[in-house]
Amino acid sequence: MLKKPITALLFLWIFALVLTRVFGIIEDTLSPLCSFPGISQLCPQHAQVSPVPIRDEGNELLWADYPRLMAVERIAFESLLEETSDGPGLAIEIKKAEIATRDLATLVRVSDLTRRDLLADTLDEFTRDARKVGRGLQKFSSRVNGAIDNVLAVNDYCLRAIEAAQSTSETWSLDTIRTFLVGDAVSQRVVTETFTNAMGTLSANMQRLILDAEASILDLTMLEQQLANLQDIVAREDSSLSSAQSELLANLWTRLGGNRKVLHGFAENRALLWNLGSYRTRALAHVVGALQTLMRMSEDMQDLRERVAAPELVGDRIPVDVHIKSIRTSLERLQERRIIAKEHRVDTMKRIGS
Repeated sequence: MLKKPITALLFLWIFALVLTRVFGIIEDTLSPLCSFPGISQLCPQHAQVSPVPIRDEGNELLWADYPRLMAVERIAFESLLEETSDGPGLAIEIKKAEIATRDLATLVRVSDLTRRDLLADTLDEFTRDARKVGRGLQKFSSRVNGAIDNVLAVNDYCLRAIEAAQSTSETWSLDTIRTFLVGDAVSQRVVTETFTNAMGTLSANMQRLILDAEASILDLTMLEQQLANLQDIVAREDSSLSSAQSELLANLWTRLGGNRKVLHGFAENRALLWNLGSYRTRALAHVVGALQTLMRMSEDMQDLRERVAAPELVGDRIPVDVHIKSIRTSLERLQERRIIAKEHRVDTMKRIGS
């Protein structure tokens, strides 16, 4: 009694396998025709929305894990926004101190110090290094915001591509039989391709940010070395001025300028020179913190890349709806954090300008 039902089920199973293979061969063979106007309208939509994969590593990504990727992005970028929110304000403070240092170099040149030429030249070099530090801080903050904008744009594109592929695979069209047999294979393929694209974009932006952070740390370290050189020169000139580095320039300003009222902005310049060391220390802490965040992000990305480059287990399959929800949630949270960080920068700029 079971011979006929078993035979029928076996026939349908073999027929489904043959149809799946035939449809795959036909699609791969005729896919070049989709580039011609008019014919492209008859092609499945996923053939038009699939992005070109960006592989920053040699490993091919076999499946996607958007929930994990979005978690890495969200945690890292929220930390970066917090670390770099004071960057523009510190750059302005260092710029003000740079101008005050230039005024100090002018006073040194007309003073009666024995080593005035050497000290003035060192102050000029210190001014150039301070200018470089300020520009580096502004550049790094801009690069962080630009990287977040780029990643958000790619994530938004991936979300739209996956939603379009899912809606196409769920509609009844000329390939109804293929859709019934294959299930959500089309959506899963688009998910994997867009995931590869998102991973490549995030890795490229992360590498650029690491290079910028390391360059800023090098500039800040050079500025510290210049301050140590100034301390040595001043100590040889006048032992009474061999104070701590954070107070060196302010004390030198007081020694050369005194309390003469003819010196315009004496108190303000002295305060700027006094706090220059503090500005440098704070800026270094911000950049080092951002670099540590980027390095942790790099390790998380490497772990994720190795995981999705391995064959997918049956229990690891993530539904397409979960991918869509994770991308949409991450986009909303990062956009909210960017608005908060922007408001904080505006308040800082107003406080410095007042």
